[in-house]
Amino acid sequence: MNEMWVGLVALAVGLLVGLAGYRALRVMIALLGAVSGFGIGAGLAQALPLSGGGLTVATWVGALLGAIVFGWLAYAFYQVAVLLGLASIGFAIGSGLMLALGFRGGWLTWLVGALVAGVLVVIGLVGDLPAILLIVLTGLSGANLAITGAMLLTGSITLAQLDTAGSAAMARDWWWALAALVVAAAFVAYQLRSLNRSRAAAMRAQWAARPVTAPR
Repeated sequence: MNEMWVGLVALAVGLLVGLAGYRALRVMIALLGAVSGFGIGAGLAQALPLSGGGLTVATWVGALLGAIVFGWLAYAFYQVAVLLGLASIGFAIGSGLMLALGFRGGWLTWLVGALVAGVLVVIGLVGDLPAILLIVLTGLSGANLAITGAMLLTGSITLAQLDTAGSAAMARDWWWALAALVVAAAFVAYQLRSLNRSRAAAMRAQWAARPVTAPR
């Protein structure tokens, strides 16, 4: 039952991020900030010298507090939200890459995710990140969430195996990896087409608003 609900939420958030990640950037970054805070809070809590039930409770408390704090910061402060959104996307890509390479979830996976998050934050600070890069990143992140949700719903992995068996399931059942690539490409193509349409509409509106000068 837990796998079903978590899978549905992951699938819904993945579709939302993948299809509307650029156009609804502020709301999307708030959601991504909450997801990032959830993972970071859980990772920090797992570093505490606890075991058994105490570690489980501390992990959930840390994850929820991280999600609330990061999500609120991302929504309340839009400039901070951009950096938090980039950090959350970088963390998801970095940690997902480590899992795909066969590393079990732990401090090393968390560290690589944090490093990739830091790189994207620096890129965002140094210059204006192009819209295409944002679209690609949200497309990849959305596809990752959507496929993870589908794997949970179909029973390919369980919540207990989420950090350790996802890459193994993709290696065993190659169509999951192929599906992730296809979904990511579809998300990117949809957002690029939507962006081009909105820019074309804005240009037509600007031309229509210009005063017509009568010929002399």
